[in-house]
Amino acid sequence: MPVFKDLIDWHGCEAVQFDPLKLSGRATVGNTRMDADGVLINYESGMTPEEISEDFGIDLEATRAILAYALPRRLKKRA
Repeated sequence: MPVFKDLIDWHGCEAVQFDPLKLSGRATVGNTRMDADGVLINYESGMTPEEISEDFGIDLEATRAILAYALPRRLKKRA
């Protein structure tokens, strides 16, 4: 079974939760099964925060909080 690693360290983001019973303990959006990396990947693929929230049934404010947390860290990691 492959081991997945989060794209960034989500431990400082208040919009995510870590539950060993969901997605093997990876960062999820609130109490959903949507992984935080998925929000970032979909945004980087061209979806708007509104589209992500609607398509995946997650709170728009949580989506925005995840992106606000992730984008500066993602840019640093790529450099």
